[in-house]
This record gives sequence, structure tokens and C-alpha cells, in this order.
Amino acid sequence: MKKLLEFTFAFIVVVFLLGSLAGFFLNRPVFLSYAYSDSMTPTINRGDLFLMNPLARNFEVGDIVVFHKRDGWTVHRIFAITGNGILTKGDNNVATDQQDGLYPPVKDSDVAGKVVVLFSKPLLLRGGGDLINSIRLKLDNPYAIAILLIAGAVLTFSGGNKKRKRVKYYRVSVKTLYAVASALIIAGFLFVTVASWGTLALTYSSTLAGNQREGWYLPGSTFDRNLTLENNAFYPFYYFVDGESERAHLTGPTFFRIGGGSSVTFSVHVTVPRDTRIYREEFGVRSYPAVLPASFVVFLYSLSPYLPLVAYATLLAGLLVVFYCLAGISEGDVLRIRKRRGSFLSKLLGDG
Repeated sequence: MKKLLEFTFAFIVVVFLLGSLAGFFLNRPVFLSYAYSDSMTPTINRGDLFLMNPLARNFEVGDIVVFHKRDGWTVHRIFAITGNGILTKGDNNVATDQQDGLYPPVKDSDVAGKVVVLFSKPLLLRGGGDLINSIRLKLDNPYAIAILLIAGAVLTFSGGNKKRKRVKYYRVSVKTLYAVASALIIAGFLFVTVASWGTLALTYSSTLAGNQREGWYLPGSTFDRNLTLENNAFYPFYYFVDGESERAHLTGPTFFRIGGGSSVTFSVHVTVPRDTRIYREEFGVRSYPAVLPASFVVFLYSLSPYLPLVAYATLLAGLLVVFYCLAGISEGDVLRIRKRRGSFLSKLLGDG
């Protein structure tokens, strides 16, 4: 029974780790997400962490789904299902997201999953999202995140020894531990890189009262707006900007190398639509550490934004292999962790 519980726990952890890693690569939530606004209050408040089912595809009116729209990932309730797609609405909003053509109907392919509901209430942790987001913002060093991941891996997978009477030590192969730590370091690096991706946006109004206030423009007119990219890290990064539309396009380069603590400004040319309402233009921003040659990164990015990540992961893996060889780690090296009855590790592994 104990072995079954250990296997089940380890399996759940592995599934969540792999699912989260896949989510980082695909830039989409997989099992967990949290609310960024008050649009679903009081069902889901801003900062609440909730569980979602990424495999759900039979949607019904009243289901709460996580889907992608121009502003990013959103959690709202299904208001109606039409032939053109799904109409959504936040419980705290007056109108649907699609009213007045503000957003198009949601396609099934844009839905990341359905929020898990228990006894007609979402399965969530109040304030859990705020906690995770604050930790993510503070841990902008991939090695700091790797330390947390390695600690979790050791607690989860270091109890494979059979139970013996009065055993004093846990024995963990240094080679195995190094392999796990290396994989988690690479995963942490990729996580921090992808987590730094975001958007730059500008809003403006098409109105017959154009030019009477800042951001108001006459229908059919054009204007230029400057946007600023900032690198708040201590080391240089490569930045790519994309997301041009029929209404807005960049007038200069889309690739920048920005030193640590520096910024650059680029210009956007906008043609104001003739329909009078508020418009929002978004430009995706992806960044990569300026370690590899710029021309090589630009080439890989032209094929796919995720290919540079493969190159960085390969480079980091190579460095870890070189360090492994220089350190002279052998098959027989074993790390011994003193076993104390009643400790947290003993309780986790069921030995205390």
C-alpha cells in the first residue's frame, strides 16, 4: 500500500512538472492558472489560483473556461454557443466580451481548458495566484528557481530505498542527483526566459471629436506613437517585437539588443479605422539572453520563436556535461542524508 501511495504521489508530481513545462513552451496554462482581474468576482477573485482540466472539450453554457484573446489568457463563463463560436462573459461584467464586436467569438482551439468545479463551485485557492506571481517576480535568476526545483525533486524522489529496521541514512546516487538537477536547471532557465515574454500595447479612440483630447483621433487619419522597451536585468538581452495588424505596423527594426538597465524606443504607425470606438493595438515581445551570436538567434527566430530556446537549452546542457566530466563524478559516488525519526522527510516518505 505504501509503495502504491509513493508511486501515485510521484506520478502526480511528474505529470504536473511535465504539463507545466509543456505550458511554458506553448505559452499557455495547462493545469493551473489564476485570475488577473475582477471580472469573475465573486466566483473567482483577482489573484485566486484555480485548477483546470486541459482535456475538456465538451463545453456547455455556464461552464467556466480559460481561453486566449488579444489581451492574453482570460477566465470567463460561457454565455452562449453559436455557429460562429463561443460567447463569453465575466460574472462581474455587464456585457459579453463579444458585444459591439470588441472581441470575436472564441474558437474551440483558443480554449486552454475548463475550470474544475466541485459542488457547483470552482476548485481554487484564494490568493494563491498572487503568492505565485510575487515569487516569480522576485526569482528572476534561473539558478534560484533551479534550487527550489531541485529541493522539491530530492524530497519527492530520494525515498526509493526499501524500509529496513533502524536504517540511519538515505542513499542517493550523486550521478542520478546531478542528472535530475541538470534537467531542472535547464527547465528553470527556459521557464524564466519564457516568463519574461509579454506585450506592449497602445489604446486610442476613433471619434469625430478627434484631437480634442490626447488619444482621440479623427476616423481615417494617421498618427505615430512611440513605445519603449526596457531591460531591467543586469545583463544584455535580445528583443523581438511582432504583432503588426492592418491598422498598425512598426516603422523601424523589429530586433533589438538592449544592454542591462537600458531601454530603446521604437515607433508605430497607426491608421485610425472609420468606425468610431476605442481600439487597442498589441505587440508581442520575446526576449533571449545575449549569449549566442545575434545573427544565429535571428535566423532561428525567423523559423520559430521556440527554436532559440532549443539552442540555449543545448548550450546549457553542453556546459553541464563538461562540468560533470571535469568534476569526475563516478558511478560509486553516493550522497548520504542522515535519517531522523519524526523529521519532515521521514514523514513524507512514511518512515517516521
